[in-house]
Amino acid sequence: MNKRLIFAAVAVLSIPMGLRAQNIAQRLDFSDNIRMVSCDPVSTAPCFRLKFNLVDAQGAPSPAQIPAPEKLAQSITIRVEDQPVTPFFALMQGGEGRAVRRRTALVLVDISGSMNRKLPSGQTRFDAAKAALSSFLEGFEKDADRVAVVPFESHQVEPTIRGARFASTKEEALQQVQTLPRPKSNNNTGLYSAVAIGLDVLSAELKAKAAGAESVEGLLMVMTDGTNEVLSGDDTGLLAGPVGLQQVATKVQAFGIQVIGVGFGDPKEIDETALRQISTRYQMAADVANLKKIFAVARTLLSNRIQATFTSPWADRASLAGKTLHVSVQLKLPTGQLLSSDQRIWSTPQIGVPLYESHCDTDEMRALVQSAPPPGTGWMSVLRPVLVFLGLGTLLLILWFWIPRLIWAEQYIGIVPTQRWESQAAPIGKAIKPAPPGFDAGKPDYRAPRAPSDPTVRRDFTKTRLEPPPGGDRSRK
Repeated sequence: MNKRLIFAAVAVLSIPMGLRAQNIAQRLDFSDNIRMVSCDPVSTAPCFRLKFNLVDAQGAPSPAQIPAPEKLAQSITIRVEDQPVTPFFALMQGGEGRAVRRRTALVLVDISGSMNRKLPSGQTRFDAAKAALSSFLEGFEKDADRVAVVPFESHQVEPTIRGARFASTKEEALQQVQTLPRPKSNNNTGLYSAVAIGLDVLSAELKAKAAGAESVEGLLMVMTDGTNEVLSGDDTGLLAGPVGLQQVATKVQAFGIQVIGVGFGDPKEIDETALRQISTRYQMAADVANLKKIFAVARTLLSNRIQATFTSPWADRASLAGKTLHVSVQLKLPTGQLLSSDQRIWSTPQIGVPLYESHCDTDEMRALVQSAPPPGTGWMSVLRPVLVFLGLGTLLLILWFWIPRLIWAEQYIGIVPTQRWESQAAPIGKAIKPAPPGFDAGKPDYRAPRAPSDPTVRRDFTKTRLEPPPGGDRSRK
């Protein structure tokens, strides 16, 4: 027994320290918000789509042996409020033999006056940024990638960013890099507004390109060498101060798009706290080499994502109303190593049912059909509309036939129990009075109509009944 323990200890110690540290540090990191998608008509139950990367402790992509594509979904466990769920669809992008999904990136480059300062290498910060952008464009795939490189400062911020053109070829993207305008001394930094407007532009582009075909990967990257600075003479309405910072930070969280903030230059001149709040991931670079590495990392994070889609444990959207779900992911590697993520919160409006953010694409639909019937696709989903139809029909019959009998009962009884005339039906053995003239059904009273000369008898209503008529008997008093 002691020998076995010794051999086990020697085996553990023989593993390189770097590899052990890498295994411990590896984790899963969400790259997008959890989104509820519709899988109609295959499933009436709502589905959820999530995306994540394999990263190390610093948030950089971490290489690992990923399960084969046909085994990837079974290797993922998603916990929704401590309920384990296996996705019916999983896809790993990038790498040999992996699927290629469409990707759209918007890169915002600071061209404020401080970008003209020189680095120890002799290059200006602006020239170094242009050189580093080539690292981001390495591996550009014509049929999959679309990139827009847009400058920003403190003048014409909104029209410049909203006029972004997304290049579909590497040559077009490089041309946008080469034609970036050189910084001017009077250019300040509208950083907060640039990020807020960039989110709007990228979100609209993602929705336009994802219409029905497949989900599109998105990334917003913003590079700056300073802080948000808005002075007199700059665009009116630019976000500034703590209020502007909070507004942008809230928008970043709400949109769920991965935002990589890059601080380039002297760390003392960069507002690291603000950069952390307006991005989902931030990096600092003091020289060209580190800046190129950051751009390369951003490219890898965009192209090497894992997407998983699973069916909600709740049968319909109404059951999710008002709920706040805590979701986490685990991935079991072929080596037996188990990677986990932090919890991500998915919440719904306080009033009303949640709305679908998208629709399952073709690959997800195919996987859902081939998988075991999830909740909402069994016999109950077929029987439910029939039961609803029968229930509504029964309610309609009650309202149409029974309620009127309660309100107007005398019209539906058929024989009124309080008959008074012999011409009408009456209970057997009960004496009744003869009907007055004109009401005898057997002997109708056919009276001649009044002639025009017949007088009309008028009564005198000015006297009371106690007073005898004139000339009448006065004995009654």
